[in-house]
Amino acid sequence: MADAQRDLLVRHIRLLRDCVALSKRRWDFVIQAAAVLPAEMHLLCAFGGGHHDARGAIRLVTSTFDRHVSDHCASVWSDTCEVIEVSSRVAQLRRSFVEAAPVRAGLVSNVCDWPYSSAHMDTAQSDDMGVAMA
Repeated sequence: MADAQRDLLVRHIRLLRDCVALSKRRWDFVIQAAAVLPAEMHLLCAFGGGHHDARGAIRLVTSTFDRHVSDHCASVWSDTCEVIEVSSRVAQLRRSFVEAAPVRAGLVSNVCDWPYSSAHMDTAQSDDMGVAMA
């Protein structure tokens, strides 16, 4: 995020879910784990088939989100994003790492207590699109 003090991601979580769902439709990936913090977002995704573009998927999420958040004229996203390719054997470890982000940030003491995470499975969803979080 460009400004760590902003909380646009959690305030506009439904919009963020829709942006991710749009990107999922374009690039056909599966979200294995997700955590949205006030100032950052972590996604662990599996791209199927031969055609995948993780950076393109991220660009679609970020540009669509920025276009629909009208109360701020500057982008909430930083100019850099980190894309790390991992083997399926490492993915389970990364899932735990992604879901533990709110604990590392000091927002909760238990991963299941953060409502904007795939670890928080008890939260009702409006539909099956996007990231499984509040």
